[in-house]
Amino acid sequence: MADGMFCLLMGLALDRIAAYFMAIMRGLAFWRRDPPIADVPALAAFCSQRANFVAQTALYGYLRTRAGLQHFNLFTDKTFTPLLKAARSRLVLVWLEDLAVYAAAIVPNADKQQRVTLADTVFAAGLRALQDELAQDELPQDELAQAQKDFDAACRQVDWAARAAPDRGIAAFSKSAKALIELAPIVDALKKYDDEIVTNSMHFKWHGVRADLRARLDGDALLASLT
Repeated sequence: MADGMFCLLMGLALDRIAAYFMAIMRGLAFWRRDPPIADVPALAAFCSQRANFVAQTALYGYLRTRAGLQHFNLFTDKTFTPLLKAARSRLVLVWLEDLAVYAAAIVPNADKQQRVTLADTVFAAGLRALQDELAQDELPQDELAQAQKDFDAACRQVDWAARAAPDRGIAAFSKSAKALIELAPIVDALKKYDDEIVTNSMHFKWHGVRADLRARLDGDALLASLT
């Protein structure tokens, strides 16, 4: 009986120790939280960084899945590498577009013109960041300039309320999912089997980005920074 009581007490003690260290870890996690997104430069940096990250991980993951054990040879092939880099850069443009529009759409109490201005500014900043990192001739300059013009025109046709609706999910990023299928340097005959898998993958990737953006967005401060 004594042994049983000792084990019980030890178990309780270990539980308390575990709870103590969990509390410490939660406290440390609190202090490591990312700062609020309270001005336009912060929102532009968030959208640019997330678009780049999702583009690279989604594209490379898709290619690794399709290439199987040959993916290392594929990624180091001198004729394939330029195709891969160009596809990634074009995907960044598409996903930056979706994210910039979504970010502007969820800012509370903004009017239509403020949303257009915000989305335009965020996309332009992301485009400049992409241009700075591109290798020479990776994407034609006229293609990048046209991307900005197309975005400016598209922004004026956006249904902002629909883009912000929480129940739309991946529908708010439908262009991103289609772009991964269209732009990935994979034989078209294989792509036709991948639509559902890619859409589900994109839904998963964008879910975390949307949640992070909503949690960190300080809409009032952001609008004040526009003036």
